[in-house]
Amino acid sequence: MEAEKRMEKLETENLEPSVIKNPKFVVLWLASAFSSLAFSIYLTTEAWLVVDGMDLKVWLGIIMMMTTLPRVFLMVFGGVLADRQKRSQVLFILNLIRASLVFGLVVLLYAGSLNIWILAAFAFCFGILDAFFWPSSSSLLPAVIRKEQITRANSILQTTNQMTFMIAPAIAGFMMKFRSYEEAFALTGVLLLLSSFLVRNMNEETSKGSDRNEKRSVFQDLKEGFLYVRGIPFLIVTMCSSVVVNLLLVGPLNIGIPILVKDSLSGDALDLSYLESSIAIGMIIGAVLVGILNIRRKRSVISLFLIFLLGILCALFSQIDTLWQGLLILSAAGLCLSISNIISPSLTQELVETKMMGRVQSMMATSSAGLAPLSFALVSVLLSFEVSISHIMFVSCTLMALFSLMVLWRVRIVWTID
Repeated sequence: MEAEKRMEKLETENLEPSVIKNPKFVVLWLASAFSSLAFSIYLTTEAWLVVDGMDLKVWLGIIMMMTTLPRVFLMVFGGVLADRQKRSQVLFILNLIRASLVFGLVVLLYAGSLNIWILAAFAFCFGILDAFFWPSSSSLLPAVIRKEQITRANSILQTTNQMTFMIAPAIAGFMMKFRSYEEAFALTGVLLLLSSFLVRNMNEETSKGSDRNEKRSVFQDLKEGFLYVRGIPFLIVTMCSSVVVNLLLVGPLNIGIPILVKDSLSGDALDLSYLESSIAIGMIIGAVLVGILNIRRKRSVISLFLIFLLGILCALFSQIDTLWQGLLILSAAGLCLSISNIISPSLTQELVETKMMGRVQSMMATSSAGLAPLSFALVSVLLSFEVSISHIMFVSCTLMALFSLMVLWRVRIVWTID
């Protein structure tokens, strides 16, 4: 027994070379990098187009709400699709459709026909596609590597993705300032095409006992997924915590950053890109630290404490009046967010059976996105009543920090799960 434990420990300490040498993982790695780069460029360009290009900052929350709303209702069906179909093929088709939508947006911009209503419709369509994209994307990794490699593999993916998040806002800011919105969106479409074709012929392994080929109704699969999650109390706690945290953080932070750049800092697209890149720098550092440390114990406790720190940092960010303050605070916030976003999902991926992974990941993602539309809507309503974004961010992020402390204090399972 002791010899087996030593062998397992030695194997864990030498995982990274075998991960890098896994061709399926490398394909997933590259596809994820292109997709993340495209996603970040798109979001930065869309946000600045609404706030500055159209001068409709009150609408920014509504546009973001239109993206997240379909996820709430459709992501559980995306999880069923991920467990029934070949996940790499699902990603191929969805990225192809997303690229087509972006190129359509470019055509409308060139023709001068794009208005806020059309942009909202595009955002809604993106939300529908995302609802089916993310369950397949997040459940594909455990199908191409060993369970013991998940934390380190997630660290590699997150490090790369955060590097793209650092580069992407700078690219978007440069293109918007010196080129055009059309070219920034067109680049997004090209990157999505590259990601799509990379995963096209990827052959992930399916687990024994997988019921992809059984003739069962969608609702039978959904019921099985709900019962499975209900049987693991830690997943219930994680989902409930995610709902509250995202309600208090997603809307204020995503809407707040571009508005603070324009109103509090009197900045431009490049200043927005600097702040968003600073988050990515912190996230890269966090992902590298996780890869080096390969954290395997008390991950839930560490994750919740980092969310507490994230709340404090975002509350401080709401009070900035110079760019350098924002850069420092958001870098630290990115560090906390990155570590939490790697170790907590890695724990979930290790606990869950591969054949249930798509449905569980879709339910976890739904809990994350569940109140995000409400978060965006509430911020937009408060802004329409001329409540400052600084006040909104300070109150919501302080409440988030207090909530994290309460979960750590009152919920025993987060201390015992690993």
